[in-house]
Amino acid sequence: MSLDGGDVLIRKEYTVVSVEKTEAPEGGDGGEWYRYVVGRDKSTIVGNMRGTLQQVTHYAKEFVENLNSRTGVPKVRSAWVSSTKK
Repeated sequence: MSLDGGDVLIRKEYTVVSVEKTEAPEGGDGGEWYRYVVGRDKSTIVGNMRGTLQQVTHYAKEFVENLNSRTGVPKVRSAWVSSTKK
């Protein structure tokens, strides 16, 4: 990246959008269930998991880290920076 008038690149990464309590899926065991949503731009991944809010949030964060490392997190040119070179 360059801040001296050259191209500035930003990374588009998946992030945890939300973790909310939900009903157990059909056939799912009892206990607390949470729905987690992971997103990047217009892409969304939704999952359900049994556990505490802390456990599911931790899982969702690890999932995001692993997903970003496998996708290579493409670099995108910022719309706020001129690409004209002097």
